[in-house]
Amino acid sequence: CMGGGITLAHGMDKAGLREKPLIGIVGDSTFFHSGITGLLEVSYNKGISTIIVVDNRVTAMTGHQEHPGTGKTLMGEVTYTAYPEDFARACGIKNIRVIDPLDLKKTLDTIKEEIKKDSPSLIVSRRPCTLLEKKKVKSYFFVNYEDCINCGKCMKVGCPAIYKKEDKIFIDPILCQGCGFCAQVCPKEAIKKVGDFI
Repeated sequence: CMGGGITLAHGMDKAGLREKPLIGIVGDSTFFHSGITGLLEVSYNKGISTIIVVDNRVTAMTGHQEHPGTGKTLMGEVTYTAYPEDFARACGIKNIRVIDPLDLKKTLDTIKEEIKKDSPSLIVSRRPCTLLEKKKVKSYFFVNYEDCINCGKCMKVGCPAIYKKEDKIFIDPILCQGCGFCAQVCPKEAIKKVGDFI
C-alpha cells in the first residue's frame, strides 16, 4: 500500500521487532501523497526507524506525473518545490541526511550511521530519474577483460546496459547512461570509462 514502507517499519518498531534495524522505503511522490502522516506518527510516538525517501523528482511508477516535489502543477505550470526534508523537520525528525545514490560509498556509510541511532532518521536519496534527463551522454563504461574476474557484482546493480553472454560481461554503450555505478562496485576496477567524446 502507498506509504506502507514508513508505517510498517513503525508498526514493527512498536511491536518490539527490533532484532535488526528497521528501514522503511518510500518514493518521493508517495511520500507527499501518503507518507508524511506516517512520518509524523514515527516522530510523535518516539519511534526508532530509518526512513529512506527515493527522490527521483517525478511520479515514475505511474507515468511520470508531476507531484509537489517537482516544482510544477499537474497542468505543467511552474510552482514552488516541496522537499521531503522540510516536511521531516516539521514532523520533528532531527536526523536528516540528503545523499546522491550514485555515490555508493557515501550512501552505504550514511545508512550504516543512521540505523545505529536511537531516534528516527530520514535519508533523502536524491537523483533525477534518468528517463527525464534530456541530456546527451558524454561518456560510457566498458569491461576490461584483462582485469575482470567475472564475479558478477556489476550484474547485481540491475543496470539494463549490463548483460552476460558466453561467460563474459558486457556493457552496451547505447544503453549506458555514464553514471559509473557499476565501476564503483567492481572489486578489481575492471570497469573503465570512455569519456567526453561529444
